Amino acid sequence: MKNLTKLLFLAVFVLVASCEKEKTEEETTLQEREILLENEIIVSDGQEDPELIFTPQSEEMREGVNMGFSNTTSGATVVQTYNVIDADRAPFGSQQPTSNFWWSESPDADDYFDASTYFSQNEDNQLTFTEYSNGTANITGSTVRGTCVVTLNVWLKNKKSFAEWSAIGGEHKKEGTAGNASNSDDMNFYVIDHTRSTVSAAGGDCVQEGNFGLTQRPDPNDPDTPNFGAHVGPGGANYDSNVGADGLSTWGWLIDPVSCDPLWLIDFNFRIEVAEDECNDCIGKVTDLTLNWDWHNDYRVRVYQRYENTCYATKIFDETVGAGENFSFSGSNHDGSLGKWAYIYVGNCYYTKIRTNCDLNIGPGYVKGVLEVVSGNSSQGGELCEYVKEDNKCHRHWYCYYNLDYCYYYY
Repeated sequence: MKNLTKLLFLAVFVLVASCEKEKTEEETTLQEREILLENEIIVSDGQEDPELIFTPQSEEMREGVNMGFSNTTSGATVVQTYNVIDADRAPFGSQQPTSNFWWSESPDADDYFDASTYFSQNEDNQLTFTEYSNGTANITGSTVRGTCVVTLNVWLKNKKSFAEWSAIGGEHKKEGTAGNASNSDDMNFYVIDHTRSTVSAAGGDCVQEGNFGLTQRPDPNDPDTPNFGAHVGPGGANYDSNVGADGLSTWGWLIDPVSCDPLWLIDFNFRIEVAEDECNDCIGKVTDLTLNWDWHNDYRVRVYQRYENTCYATKIFDETVGAGENFSFSGSNHDGSLGKWAYIYVGNCYYTKIRTNCDLNIGPGYVKGVLEVVSGNSSQGGELCEYVKEDNKCHRHWYCYYNLDYCYYYY
């Protein structure tokens, strides 16, 4: 009886081992087959845009003037996304309206108690604050006063603790109810990245309409002025009655985007609250995407978009991507969007393009060739929901016959 039991156990073991070996061999064979067909798979989809024009400037990187997961900046991931809550301006709440943004209309900034200089959110104009794993952060969205809508794409960089910040001469600007009660050691500090930040204003109530750059105030590189940067943490919304609530304060200049001359004084002062994990359909335009390179070999991958929706290409990503790795990029338009298409080049050649104007309800799970969307955001819908996959049997190949039916990818 014991011998029979041993024989049965041995038979089961051999069967299991055989199945595992067969499975491994099948997987290896599939990978080997695909690699043998690499010259047929990693090829153009045949849909290159004849109207897209490349110039020498097209090869100059324009990393994420956007906001969102990505570029997010060359592969950085989102640490946390926050909803912005307007600050109640304590202790001056009776003289200043609840707001998140102040735009002085006076050269001497003597209109601090002029209620018409403060901007806030409403149903159609909202702000979000996002922190990334590479020490950057982003304020994005819009804020409004009367008929003046200000669209923000403000990037912060070089995240530091207070110990690190003070070691380079940085200071913590405490003022207002929450600010004066805050603890410097609880704060993180950033500096406005003027190379990526954009502000646009539109509407009859704006003191000036158009597109602007943004730089830190006071100048962190001027040894004769204090260096306050941007602080984020408990009590960070200086002028607010909610002592200990997470918030942000920073100060800047709106500048001419060409000459960089300072034009207008501005301040940010608002609370932040962790955003719930929600997703939406693609609404507006895609602002950023993270893709998975679902292939067995490393390749140089470049991503372009149309510069401000013109016919000229501008590069927003250029790195060697490893087998199975994720990579991220975000829009460089002034509104942070990718426009209509993201054009993807593999090696030295055009590979495919991804529709990013929300005509396609793109989201995680959307596949183009050996690329799969992992995550992304749209300008009005926020985080993208899962893509409802079509029954596309042309896996990896752009065109194929399946049971005599011709199939292709939807563009």
